[in-house]
Amino acid sequence: MSTLLSKEFLRRLDGISLLLRRPVAGHLRGQHRSRRTGFGMIFADYRPYSSGDDTRNLDWATYMRLDRLVLRMFEEEADTPIYILIDNSASMGGAESEKLKVAKKFAAVLAYVGLLNHDRVSLISFSDGVLKEMPGRRGKNQMWRAIHFLDSLKNEGRTNLANTFRRFFGTGRTRGLVFVISDFLFEQTLEDSFRPLTQHGHDVFAGHIIDPEEESPSLNGQVVLVDSETRESLNAQVTETMLANYRAEFNKYRTKTEQFFKHAGWNYVPIRTDGNFEASVLAALKGEGIFR
Repeated sequence: MSTLLSKEFLRRLDGISLLLRRPVAGHLRGQHRSRRTGFGMIFADYRPYSSGDDTRNLDWATYMRLDRLVLRMFEEEADTPIYILIDNSASMGGAESEKLKVAKKFAAVLAYVGLLNHDRVSLISFSDGVLKEMPGRRGKNQMWRAIHFLDSLKNEGRTNLANTFRRFFGTGRTRGLVFVISDFLFEQTLEDSFRPLTQHGHDVFAGHIIDPEEESPSLNGQVVLVDSETRESLNAQVTETMLANYRAEFNKYRTKTEQFFKHAGWNYVPIRTDGNFEASVLAALKGEGIFR
């Protein structure tokens, strides 16, 4: 299928499902409960019969016992819209960047499990807005489309999450699960960036891509620092004191990023580029209660 995920790892994912915090509003049959009631297979409750109700759900045993007409109510199984947004900006590195590779792998894991659960999976790459989109697909046999989409991604542009959210979710998308995979390295505050998304009531899961070279750079002496997105450059004399201050600021930024998502009631998963991806991503997603 692709070099993104090994066949052995895919087999491990076959028995996994997504955990949802609340009923979803989908209409197609999937593996999650809908708010709507109807003729599904999961019994929900009873309610008194009203004129015009479908008599096929009358509970005749209750009528014979209590001389009262009541309806059996069932919850429908529904698919969940899953939106997977991949940061495709220049800060995620070039085509061979480990950050981009790990982001693609993480997106592939989420897409595979979502498709396996018969949910509608959309893939969206972004920088200063939506760059490419794979519209919602359902079913495991659509995984080849997801892999083809992910394999085609190349980095470009500056990150602007607020623009991305406004353009994509401002068109009345069905409420669902939004996975945002990014290094979260941009000028805008997280509060401003995610404000357009919070207005639509989606559940958010952040996959934070962390590169050890960005966390603790191996620099020394006179260097020229170049901003990967703006291309602005800065001549600097790197000292141990400067590196120590940088590491402290990076850790502060990472902690602040995690606290933002936790405070909002959303899930946050740090994904390092120097670890065992398959083992760490499963442990992290299960630990956060996203997979079971």
